[in-house]
Amino acid sequence: MEKEIKKLLELGMTLVGAGMVSLPDLLLKALYNLLHIPYEEINTSIAFWGGIALIIVAIGLHILDIKKEKVLAVIGLDTIKSTKKFKNSNIINIIDSVKKLKKTNSKNIITDYIGDVDKCLKNYSDYNVSYFGIAPLPFIALAGNAYRKEKIYSHYEYFQKNDKIKTLNYIPALVLPKLLLNTSLCKDSKIAVVTIETTCIMNEMDLEQFKNCNLYRFQLEKPKTNAIISEKQLEAYSEKIADEIYKISKTTSEKIYVLGACQSSLMFEIFRKINKNRVIDIIVCNYLRTARYKYNWGIYASGNSVGKYVELGDVDGKSNN
Repeated sequence: MEKEIKKLLELGMTLVGAGMVSLPDLLLKALYNLLHIPYEEINTSIAFWGGIALIIVAIGLHILDIKKEKVLAVIGLDTIKSTKKFKNSNIINIIDSVKKLKKTNSKNIITDYIGDVDKCLKNYSDYNVSYFGIAPLPFIALAGNAYRKEKIYSHYEYFQKNDKIKTLNYIPALVLPKLLLNTSLCKDSKIAVVTIETTCIMNEMDLEQFKNCNLYRFQLEKPKTNAIISEKQLEAYSEKIADEIYKISKTTSEKIYVLGACQSSLMFEIFRKINKNRVIDIIVCNYLRTARYKYNWGIYASGNSVGKYVELGDVDGKSNN
């Protein structure tokens, strides 16, 4: 139903645009009247009002359809109160687990989390699945991988500007903010580092521990909080990053570290697009501003060690340790 509603909305907006009289048309009509030349006017009102009708129908169908929605809500960095907006949800609360996570208890915590994610997958019959997450990105990546074959209806984001949780919009855009890829490759390096910088640009101190590694930096021209506001942006950016990860897996690199300064929905969608059995080992890293090494721990999201916790320090780009 989601695709049909989207197509109706796009067609409606196209017809409304076609039905609006442009400034050149108005000037041309005025010139014809001034010169007393007969002007054969095209009736565009049918297109305009037809478009309005389709938009109304699309909104109505969306309202009816959204009643069947169930939200996967992964909460690890905020209070559980943030989920009150959702009438129907599967909540995975890992707030306490994240606070006490360390190497000695990581296996049990991550195993329980993966089990909870799998349980949620069984509770979606007759529902549209949507996503919301405020949690460390390594956990978000694991959830994304588990939901690879699940159709996601909407993505919710917390918007700091007005302190509200809202869905990304479906409004089509002719031009998206460019997501640029800048690379810096080191000779003989066996380690790739993929950075995702949509909310802010990472500085040298952030990346200090990854010297001598191959850097693949995805950056928006103008990064900002909640830079991604539409489903179209989310799809385009996640597709581009996932494609690059597949390409890196075909090089001599033996391992990929993924660093995110981005919205959680982007990390979720990237790993929904990655088959963990078709890429090299990927470690998704957690950022802690006050730590000696800013990316202080990570979790394997692909390969034979999926779900394994690792503590991070200096990463030697010429070895796979």
